[in-house]
Parts: sequence; C-alpha cells; structure tokens
Amino acid sequence: MLQLKFAPVAPLAFATLIATAAAQQDAPAPDIAQMLQALKGLRDQQAQQIKSTKQRALQEAQAAAASPTAASTAWVEAIRQTQFDGVEKEGAQFREWREKEGAAFAEKEVQAAAQLYFRWLALTLQHSMGTSARDLMPAIVQYTKDAANDRTAIESFAERAKKEKDLAQSKLHGTRKDKGGDDDRTQKVHDLVINRGLPGTAPVKAMHMDDLIKVDQWEMTPGNVDGIFSNVILPELRAQKDPRIFEYWDMKIKKEADLVKDKPAFEQEKFNKERRPALLMSRAQEYFLLGQRNRGIAEMFQVLRANPQHPALNDWINALEAQINPPPAAPPSGTAPAAASTAAPQ
Repeated sequence: MLQLKFAPVAPLAFATLIATAAAQQDAPAPDIAQMLQALKGLRDQQAQQIKSTKQRALQEAQAAAASPTAASTAWVEAIRQTQFDGVEKEGAQFREWREKEGAAFAEKEVQAAAQLYFRWLALTLQHSMGTSARDLMPAIVQYTKDAANDRTAIESFAERAKKEKDLAQSKLHGTRKDKGGDDDRTQKVHDLVINRGLPGTAPVKAMHMDDLIKVDQWEMTPGNVDGIFSNVILPELRAQKDPRIFEYWDMKIKKEADLVKDKPAFEQEKFNKERRPALLMSRAQEYFLLGQRNRGIAEMFQVLRANPQHPALNDWINALEAQINPPPAAPPSGTAPAAASTAAPQ
C-alpha cells in the first residue's frame, strides 16, 4: 500500500502562515450611512461644478454671438489657446498663422459663419442644461433661416470667385490680379467654422466642453440645416401635431427646385421626374403623423397617379396599401383569440 509522506513544517514557518492569514482577514464594517452621504455629496458637487462650467461657457458663447466681429475674435483666440499657447516660439508661429490662414477671419463671410457657430453653441448649451427643444423652438427656427441664408451667400460667393478667377486667368486680362487664393481660403475657413460638429472645434476645446455638450436628439453641426430640421424641429412639430411641418417640406421643395434652374436640362428633368415626386410623397406621409389619415391617403394616391414611372412606385404602393388596409392589431397579452363561429349563415 502506497503511503504519502509530507515534510514537517517548521514551527517558525507555521507561525508565519498563521500571522499572514490573520493579516488578510476582512476589515471592520464601514459606516455605510456616512459613506453613502459622502458619495451623494461628491455627486452633488460634481453636478454643481458641471452646471457652473456650462453657465460660464454659455455666457462666453452669447457674448461672442453678439456680433460678427466678436465671434471672429473669439474664434481666433480659441485657436491661439488650443494650437499655439505654450509652444516654442509661440508668438512668431501665431503671427505667421494670422498672416496666412487666420487672415480669413477678417472676411465678412467667415465672420458671419463664426457668429452662427456661437449662436448654435449657445442653443446647444441651453438644451444640455435642461431647456426643452419646445421652449427653444422660436430661436431654433430663426437660426435655420439665417443659416440657410448664409449657405446661399457662400454659394454665391464661390460662384462669383470662380468667375473672377477665370477672368483673371484669361489671356485678354492677363494683368488682372488673381485673388483666387484668398477666395479659396475664405471658403475653406468658412466651412471649417460652421460645417464641423461642435465637439473638437477650437472654441469648445478652449472652454473644456467636449464631454459636456452631448445631448440626445440634437444636431451638433451648426451649418447642417437639414440635420437641425430632421433631428430637432420636425420631431418637435410632430409631437405637437403642428401643421407648420408642411412649411418645411414646401421650403425644401422650392429650394431644391431653385438649385436646378440653371442646371442642364437632363438634371432638371431628373429632378422633376424623380426627386420632386419623392419629396411630395414624404410630405404626404406627414399627414399620418398628424393624425389625418384620410388626407394622407388621398395625397399619397395623388402622387402615385401623377408619377406611374417613378423608380420607387412599387414601394409607394406597398406603403399606401399598408395605410388603407392596416394589419389587425394583436390581441392584448394573455387574451385568448376569439373562436371562429360555426353557425350557419342566415
């Protein structure tokens, strides 16, 4: 029979093991009530600090949004703080930037974009601090009108700059000064200011607000008017069953129609046969969200009949049939389905 033999444990080693085991025993129970109270205090302190930070940033954003010049100055200072402050030869590098790319902040197109940026940042901060989209709606709607006008203005600027550049390069006007580089820089900085999401931009970084302006159902890009409508305005109008929602679709249809007026005949035809009917169909479907089912069915049917060759015709027919003959509602949970009648017809 196999016998196992164990080496004897020295008394000193055994005592060490006992001491180690005793040292690893759990500590006395903490005062849970006192600990929970301290945790609540830390949470409240952090909430108050965040609120104060946001309030200070809101005041700065509103001050910058007061005028195009103030907005431009605030943007330049934010770039200085986030890109040049503390680096070697800070003053020389910043002056070089001001003379090159930074010179665009003196142009009215860029200053207008900077003012819009700070207006949208202020609205975003207000919403993140608890002000509802409904309460902000008048300011948001006005903002979209001004932002749309800014987009039209920069598109006109770009078209005019292109014509001037072509003229400067023509043989008949070889001595004309070419400002193409300055104009290109203006467009680039304009779009840099207004067509990027707020997180990561120089003013937000300078205010240390990157992690504090995250809000649900919101548009973070100041120049994205369609995004502001889709993510903020339209959901609120639908929730209120507000018929002003059709003003958006009418405006969108008109704007897109205006954009193709000077385009080749092929693009105009494509808009009239495909894009415009699709917009009208989306407009018609808004009636269902407003609780006007009959009007929605009639509007959808009208668009269908007027566009029998549309690529999306089959999908539209399916959508309309689903509205005309909606699937039966499921019985409440736990309710047995009604038994089929076996009685003979009378």
